Amino acid sequence: MKTKIILSATAISLFLLFTFLSCNKGGDELLYHSNIHLINLSGYNNSNEELILQLDTFSPTVTPAFSKIAFGATYNFNDPGKQHLKFTMKSKATDKILLEREIRANETTVETNLNVIYMNGKVGDFPAIPELVEGKVQLIYMFQSNILNYREPVDIVFKKYYFLPKVFEEVIRIKNLKPNEFSQPISFTPFPLGVQDYNGQKTPVLFRAHIYKAGTDIPYTAGTSYEFNPLTSVAPVPSPTKAASKLFIINEAPVNNIIQFNKVLEL
Repeated sequence: MKTKIILSATAISLFLLFTFLSCNKGGDELLYHSNIHLINLSGYNNSNEELILQLDTFSPTVTPAFSKIAFGATYNFNDPGKQHLKFTMKSKATDKILLEREIRANETTVETNLNVIYMNGKVGDFPAIPELVEGKVQLIYMFQSNILNYREPVDIVFKKYYFLPKVFEEVIRIKNLKPNEFSQPISFTPFPLGVQDYNGQKTPVLFRAHIYKAGTDIPYTAGTSYEFNPLTSVAPVPSPTKAASKLFIINEAPVNNIIQFNKVLEL
């Protein structure tokens, strides 16, 4: 009896599938001849311009100034008359095309993923953030000198700061980073913050970062009208206490004549 029930269920399933394909016009066409393509655009609009993202003649998407770019669409090339699509990103103010990509029905790749940053009138590559790895803090930085217009390479030096006796201890540094470019990923082992022992005395510990001229421990602001304060002239940093994978864009935000920094983006 049990065998007969299984056979009956199978027969019913086959009958329903056949009926579905027969009664839905183009059902078999969709099942066997679909050519679905996905396009994804992500990244960051680091400009004061609005961007228009559009796939062919479909309704456009507007990305505001200084905001994340997030666009996704799918298209099924099941119309023999439609063999290619065009994706564009352009400035809303000037109508200038900033990025263009043609997608063809016969492409072997069924998914297009673009990751970009738009700044200073140019489109550049936005790096992939490394996968989270247990036991590692992984960081990517971009430094923008928007006030001083500093154009020489810098080091971003990450440190532990011991309140007593006011000592900085280097953990790791991003070396030779050109302003307005992304660094290669760096990584270090997580460590605790809070009150700890230092040479036999209890002291609070903080995580801080300084920006120096490349290859030195000299603040990059040396020789300018801006002063460097080791306690307040620090770049934004994540918590170092647990595994993380982060990307930061930072820029200058002086207070009076003291150089300080602002977090533009954290991902």
